Amino acid sequence: MRHLRAIGGLVILLTGGEAAMAQEVPDLKGTWIPAKGAHLVEGPTRHQQSGTVPVPGDDTLRTHTSKFVFRFDRQEGRTFWGALSSAKVSEKVIGAISADGKRFVMVDEDGRFDGIVVDSNTLDYCYAHITPTDRSVACGLLIREK
Repeated sequence: MRHLRAIGGLVILLTGGEAAMAQEVPDLKGTWIPAKGAHLVEGPTRHQQSGTVPVPGDDTLRTHTSKFVFRFDRQEGRTFWGALSSAKVSEKVIGAISADGKRFVMVDEDGRFDGIVVDSNTLDYCYAHITPTDRSVACGLLIREK
C-alpha cells in the first residue's frame, strides 16, 4: 500500500512538472525598437555607414548613432525570422525560442544575440560578433512597436 501511494505521488509530481514545462510560445512577429542600449564597436562594422561617434579618449572605439529596427516577419512554432536594419544597412536574422518560452537565441549575418523574453512586448538581449576586421558588443531591450 505504501508503494502505491509513493508511485501515485510520483505520477502527480511528474504530471504537474510536464504541465509547468509546456509553456505557451511567445509570438515575436512585429517591429521591435532597441531601448536602454549599451554598445561598443571597434573597426569598420557594416553598420558604420549608418552613423557612429568616437568614444571620448579612445582612438579605436565607437558607438552607433543610427537607430536600429528589428522586424520579425514570420514565425513557425519556436522559430522566427526577419531583418535587422540601421539607417543604410539591412541584414537577415533567424532565431529560436527555448522550450520554456523564456529565452531566445538569434543570429544576424555576422553575430549572435542571446536574450530573455521579459513579457509579450519586451525582450532583454545581448549581442556579440567578432570578424577579421571588427568587433562589436551590445546589450539592451527590444520594445515591440505598437
